[in-house]
Parts: sequence; structure tokens; C-alpha cells
Amino acid sequence: MPEKAGRAPTQRDVAAAAGVSTATVSYILSGRRDRVTPVTPETRERVLRAVEQLGYRLDHSGRSLRRRRTELVCVVYRMPDNPWVERLAEQVQTIGARSGYSMIALPLPSRPPAEPVPRPSPLRVLRERYVDGAIVANGTLIEPAELRRLAAGGLSLVVFHDALAPAGFDVVDLVQRSALTDLVGHLLDRGHTRIGYLAHDVELAAPDDEVQSLKYRTVAAALAAAGAPLDPRLVVPGADVRERAYVETQRLLRIENPPTALISSSDRGAIDAIWAARDLGASVPGDLAIAGIGNGTEGSAIRPALTTVGLPRLDFTVPVTRLFERITAPGELPGDRIPQPWQLIVREST
Repeated sequence: MPEKAGRAPTQRDVAAAAGVSTATVSYILSGRRDRVTPVTPETRERVLRAVEQLGYRLDHSGRSLRRRRTELVCVVYRMPDNPWVERLAEQVQTIGARSGYSMIALPLPSRPPAEPVPRPSPLRVLRERYVDGAIVANGTLIEPAELRRLAAGGLSLVVFHDALAPAGFDVVDLVQRSALTDLVGHLLDRGHTRIGYLAHDVELAAPDDEVQSLKYRTVAAALAAAGAPLDPRLVVPGADVRERAYVETQRLLRIENPPTALISSSDRGAIDAIWAARDLGASVPGDLAIAGIGNGTEGSAIRPALTTVGLPRLDFTVPVTRLFERITAPGELPGDRIPQPWQLIVREST
């Protein structure tokens, strides 16, 4: 069916070309899969073929105004990206697609700028409701007051945070401190009192920041409580950049009194620390025990397998499902705490 001159094709045109109702066209193009009587593959193919032949394009702006929804959600995370965030984003996309939702990513810098920057804040995506909801990853720089304002303005929010109280949004509590303290105890029990730390850049730049430096502060406090305080000379950057983790690990091993154990603030840094030690001829864990934080999939594949702390399974189904429950609920849902506690996972590297 040819397009009428001077007019963009509509869903009515697609329906006529495919021999179905406009409701069926709307349902298929929404990406939903919740219809009581499923659309047959043949019908779906016929509609999509008509869309292609007519050159039809969905008008998301008009549709959003009619539905009062954008059908977009956002994953907010602190740069740089990591396997933890990648898995979270993957599950947001998979679960969201069942309700016709797409995902956008909103990376935030590790630290706020030292001076005001004359450009729009990246948070305008949330403040101006470009999205219907957002899931805020662990360690992301959004102040609690800002989160409360966003929730009060109607944005559906699920936030990963160990100390924040729910306030119109849900809080995923990873109980990181307990698992990190267990990791320190594990190393101390094996006779390690000289322990190094591969840090994220933000941990070194803002060591007193309660959120950004939670891992570093917890490890340092646990060592101090055990009478084996963290030597500042053994605290080096490397958790953000793999090449730097490699270089800094070899530098630590070459100093006069090297550490016998090393904790990396990321699994990524710990894995390159293993390679660095082995390339220098050091045994892991014989000469240097190495542990990471995060429990990404790569750590269980390397040899020796990486000791780490994190979720036993990198599965965010519960918090992601809760985000879409918030978006689609007919009324406001109370803010809940969702426990997903980290655990110490002992493997060969320690």
C-alpha cells in the first residue's frame, strides 16, 4: 500500500496494509509480551513487513504525551564502567523489554568538579523526567537530598546504598562492611600483617568520603582494630585501570619491605595484580596473596582463582523487578530496604 503524498504513514496505514487492527499494531510495536491471547509469529511478521514497506516510524514524543510515560529507564553509575554495572544494565534491558521499556545509561564522574562547570548537569535527565525511573548503582555521586527530591517529583527510584534510609524510593543494602571485614580477618588468620591496597582514584582523592571511600575506609579500620594498621606506602592507585594495577603491583613487590598480601578495590585490578606478580616470578599466593572486591565472572576463571567479596551470584533480578513494579504501580509504593548482602568468597589466590 503506497504512502499518501505529503503525509507520513500512520499506525492506521500499517494496520490496513497488514490486515489487522490498529490495537494489534500498537501492541506489536510496543515490544510488550503480556497479551492474554498472544500474537502469532505470522501476524507479527506481517505487521513488521508492512512497517518496513511503508517506512513507518513510531512517534515517541506524541506517544509519551498521550501515555504520560517515556518508556525509558536509566542506569546511573560512576565512571569508569565495570562488569558489575554491565550485568546490572543487561538485566535492566532484559526485564524492561517485557514491559516495552528501553534503557539509557547515565555515567557520572567519580568526583564533582572542583569549580562550577558552565554546562547543564547530567542529572537533568532525571530532574526533567526524560525517563520514568532510574536504578542508581553502588557508589554513585547523587546526594541523599537530591534523591529525595527526585522521588518526591514522581521519579521511580531504586538506589544501591549501604547507609541510606528509604524515602519514597527503595534502597538495596549490600552490607559491604561486614564482608570486607571478613576479608581482612581471613588474611590476618593466614598470618598476613603487611597488607597492601590497590585503590580507586576517588578513594585516594577523597579518603574521608563516606560513600566513595567506603571500601578503603572499612579495610583500613579493620586492620587498625587488629593492631596491623595499613601502611600508607602500600596504598597505591590501580583499581580503575588495569595497566596501572599491573605496574603498581610490580613496584610494590620490588620495594625493600613488600606486602605479603594485596587487596584490590576491584576484581579487575586484582586480576592484573596476579599477572604482574607471576610475570615477576612471584608465587600467588605463596609470595603474595591477592584478593579483589566485586565477584565478577572473570575472577573465577583465572588461575589461581581470585578470592573476593561480593554477591554470591551477579544477579540483580530482585531490585530491577522492583523498579518496574514502582513504575507500573497504580499508586505510590512505600520505600523499602532490599537486602542483597555481599559475602567473602575464598578461592585459591589467598
